[in-house]
Amino acid sequence: MSKKKDNQLEQRVADLENQLKRAVADYHNLEKRVSEGRSELTSFVGAELLRRLLPVLDHLEQALAGVSEEEKQSGWVKGVELAVKEFEQVLQSEGLGQIAADGQFDPALHEAVDTREGEDNKILEVIRKGYTLNGRVVRPAQVVVGKKNPPKMEETENIPGGETQSDFHIPPEEKGEMSS
Repeated sequence: MSKKKDNQLEQRVADLENQLKRAVADYHNLEKRVSEGRSELTSFVGAELLRRLLPVLDHLEQALAGVSEEEKQSGWVKGVELAVKEFEQVLQSEGLGQIAADGQFDPALHEAVDTREGEDNKILEVIRKGYTLNGRVVRPAQVVVGKKNPPKMEETENIPGGETQSDFHIPPEEKGEMSS
C-alpha cells in the first residue's frame, strides 16, 4: 500500500505544480493586460489633449496668415512665429504629424467639405490641416476635392404658365400622356 500512497502523493504534487504554473501564467497575463490598459489610457488621454490643442494652433496660424508685409517686420509677429514653430515642434515630439493634403483624395485621411470643377479626386484646396498621432488619424484634413462636372440641364427660356423649357424637353403631347 505504501507504493499506492506514494503514487497518489506524487500525482497530487504534480497536480499542484501544474495548478501553480497556471496561476503564475495567469498572473503574468493579468500584469501584461493591466500594463497594456495603462498604456492605452495614457495614449487616449494624450490624443485627447492634442486634439483639444489643435484649434489653438489653427487660430495662431490663421492670425499669422492675416498679417500684412509691413507687420511681418515687427517684433511681436516674429515672436508669435517663433512660438508657433516651438508649439509645432513640441507636438511633433509627442508623435503628432501633419497629414499630406496634396495629390489624391484619401477618405481615410481627408474629409471632403466641398467639390469644385477640376481633376477627379484631386485635392484642390486645404480648408483645415489634418493630423495623425503615432500613425493614427487624430483629425482628418478638411479639403476641397476636384470633380468633373456631370452634364447639366440648362434652362434656355421660361415658358408662360410657370413651365421651364430646357435642353431635355418633353413635348406637350407626351406630358399629357404621362400625367394621365
